[in-house]
Amino acid sequence: MSGAGQQLSRLKLYFRQTIWLLLAFVGSFFWYVRSEQLIDEANQQRLVSFFLADELRQTSDDLTRMVRSYVATGNPQYKDYFREIIAIRDGKAPRPQDYHRLYWDLVVAGSNKPKAYGPPAALLSLMQQAGFTEQEFDRLAKAKAASDDLTAIEFQAMQQAEDAAALPLALQLQTRQSALDLLFDDNYHLAKAGIMQPIEEFYLLVDNRTAAQVAQAMFVADLLRALFIAIACALFLLVWRVQRQFHAVLGTSLADLYKHISVLGSAKDSALIEVAPDKQDTVLGWLARTQQRLLQLDDTRRMAQHRLEHLAHYDGLTGLANRLLLLESLQQAMDQQPQALLGLAYLDIDGFKSINDHHGHQLGDRVLVQLAQRLSHLQRPKDLIARFGGDEFVVLLYPLDTEQQGAVLLQRLLSEISLPVYVEGLELRLSACAGLTFYPQPGVQADQLLRQADQAMYQAKQGGKNRYHRFDAAQEQQLRGYHHQLEQIRQALELQQFELFYQPKVNMATGEVTGLEALVRWQDPKRGLLSPAAFLPVLEQHSLGIKLGQWVLAAAVRQLGLWLRRGIRLPVSINISANHLQHADFEKDLAALLAPNPQLAQYIELEILESSALDDISTVSNLMSKCSALGVRFALDDFGTGYSSLSYLKRLPLHSVKVDQSFVRDLLVDDDDVPILQGILALSRAFDMQVIAEGVETEGHGCKLLQMGYQHAQGYAIARPMPAAALLNWLPQWQPPASWLALTPA
Repeated sequence: MSGAGQQLSRLKLYFRQTIWLLLAFVGSFFWYVRSEQLIDEANQQRLVSFFLADELRQTSDDLTRMVRSYVATGNPQYKDYFREIIAIRDGKAPRPQDYHRLYWDLVVAGSNKPKAYGPPAALLSLMQQAGFTEQEFDRLAKAKAASDDLTAIEFQAMQQAEDAAALPLALQLQTRQSALDLLFDDNYHLAKAGIMQPIEEFYLLVDNRTAAQVAQAMFVADLLRALFIAIACALFLLVWRVQRQFHAVLGTSLADLYKHISVLGSAKDSALIEVAPDKQDTVLGWLARTQQRLLQLDDTRRMAQHRLEHLAHYDGLTGLANRLLLLESLQQAMDQQPQALLGLAYLDIDGFKSINDHHGHQLGDRVLVQLAQRLSHLQRPKDLIARFGGDEFVVLLYPLDTEQQGAVLLQRLLSEISLPVYVEGLELRLSACAGLTFYPQPGVQADQLLRQADQAMYQAKQGGKNRYHRFDAAQEQQLRGYHHQLEQIRQALELQQFELFYQPKVNMATGEVTGLEALVRWQDPKRGLLSPAAFLPVLEQHSLGIKLGQWVLAAAVRQLGLWLRRGIRLPVSINISANHLQHADFEKDLAALLAPNPQLAQYIELEILESSALDDISTVSNLMSKCSALGVRFALDDFGTGYSSLSYLKRLPLHSVKVDQSFVRDLLVDDDDVPILQGILALSRAFDMQVIAEGVETEGHGCKLLQMGYQHAQGYAIARPMPAAALLNWLPQWQPPASWLALTPA
């Protein structure tokens, strides 16, 4: 066994001995305390014994005094005291707190009696519970019996005194004297002595027994005290040995060892722990060797960390910086000199995928390595070129004097890429497209700047090969606002914030309500009620416009069904955008909406713009014919603002034409619109179509139109667009102007 093993074995032995001695020390202390408790218990029993014996004697004396006083004076108070003493001694009344000399003092002090405490307890029962020996209890019982005999004599004397009260005075005195004689004759004194003699014997027995118990307990306590002191001394000696042995195992003091461990566990560089040759096999020696191993591991960790940092910041193929290092360097340049001009170029090799497909990825990798080397030669001291994976490179141009300088540097990079690359006997010609952006820009971070360069690169690719495109911040801001509006509209659809309003169409000549136009409104929580002009232009050529159109069509059909059940039979016009109309599933969706209630079709009119049919009038005409087969009708909206081609009126299955309000609005002040309105009216009649004038804002507009031959109209002079619930209140209240009814259409 080595020296360290022997030291540890000895230390373990000392520890075990210390534990056993400590247990013995605790045990001896416990028994010593217990012996002291036994002494106290013996003294307490001695005291209780004397108190009970003294109480028996005291009660006998008190009874004697009370009965003699009663017989001598005839005062009933002494008789009551006598009976109360008997009741307390027999356990029929509560015991006062201090019994000794009680009733003698009460006679002197008057009726100021002390309060009783605790439950009633017979004196004989208290004696039985006191733990006396049989011999001791026999003496007390004999004294109690003698006291009871004496009490019988006292009761006899009290009875004679009570009987004397009914006798003549001479006999009364004689009888009282006879009663007193009973309390003072030899028999009474012998009975009294019969009480005192057992009590004195009881005192002697208890004194001898308890004195022996106390002496024995004190002897045991002395032995345990000596044992306790001896064990304590041995324990102190063993602790001293453990401390010495512990120091030998540690090889130094515990404080020095803790200091070495604290320094070793901190991040500070610590001096090597010096250990003497004879203490190599100690805890201090082991700690010194652990320190050396930790230093070796730390060197290894630093090398590995350096390697990991290189792998984390540099591309494994080309040795160029990677995305992480470029973003860190870009953010650092932006933070250190916020006002300094820098450029960021995002390059993508044109057609590099074909090289990998035709010649393999290994050759493609060699091409990338050559390109990286050639680009690095053009790199300025603070510039940084990074490979983002695949055939994408990002170049940080920093610092720049002007933006034009950045464009020149980027053009040099593109020219370098366009030079021939020779690999494995092959001559490869490449080109690249790049996106270029500059900083500073307000509120733009490094990742946003990178996205700008990426977007500009894709725009350059759309224009062809070997070119670059500069990022346009204003255009990006506009595009961001466009996407934000689209997202708001998408959320509004999900939250059901859109609502349909309805504007009546009437026959001005008769005042009859001939139909309604469904107009969508956006109930925005922040901006309030928005008209279509606030959101429909954003949805042009976007799929979200089709979703909104589908919602409008479904909501209008649903409302039409509710009105028909209430007896309101008014056709409803629904605006359909070009995208929605030419959607592949338009006819199918319309048929699905009408399938539950096909009769609704005859009350539905779909309004389309002239531009809806410009791309392919044949396809649109065919689609409208299929929808007309379902029972719906079509109207050409805003007629006169587009091409106003007669081929539309001829080839499209139209039911009505709506004159754009721009021709009606200025009718009263500009006669140039009159020929146009008359021409549209003539065309409509020629093709047997109903014509409706929009924008009738005043009574005068209606009169002018009636004079020209127009009958059907809609506009603010009739009613503003209103919710479906408000329309129910408007219908019975509608009255056309009297001037309209007075005119006969031309």
